[in-house]
Amino acid sequence: MNRYLLVLVLTTIISGCGELWKHGTIDLGNKPVIVDSYAPQNVHPGEVWKIFIKAADKDGDMKDIVAKISPAGMSFLTYSITPIHEEERGEFAGYLFVKTPPSPYLRGERFQLTIYIRDQEGRKSDSFGLLLHFTGKSEAEFELPEKWQFASTNKLGGIFSDYFVEYVREATSPQE
Repeated sequence: MNRYLLVLVLTTIISGCGELWKHGTIDLGNKPVIVDSYAPQNVHPGEVWKIFIKAADKDGDMKDIVAKISPAGMSFLTYSITPIHEEERGEFAGYLFVKTPPSPYLRGERFQLTIYIRDQEGRKSDSFGLLLHFTGKSEAEFELPEKWQFASTNKLGGIFSDYFVEYVREATSPQE
């Protein structure tokens, strides 16, 4: 009888711990979601590249935007973190900007920008990637699609990276 009582008590304790474990797990359904994004693919060296993003989070706790820059086809070399303003942690639409160096050594080069959003609990949105191609085409020739006009007045912040400057410095330094 004692043996059955012991098994019953242990079973109850173990199943109770299982219920506690379920409540302590991260709900992946509440991770931030990048609803849409847009950026021109071609930029003239020295101009500002704008990346438009629309995002939402059901529980309203988005924390920051992480951007990684690398040469196209390679793993990331540098990243930038842009905090999300408190009033926009549930939903936002706006743009990030990247100031590019005015160097002819960038012309013809391609870079990959990967972006994702993190929330207060450490959950990450799915990432998206954009290709940046430095060409002779001017930003002035770029016309923002009408569906993104509403976001053009909300500057989310800059993607500050010295990667482009280092890339130019490497390209212009004397070879040994």
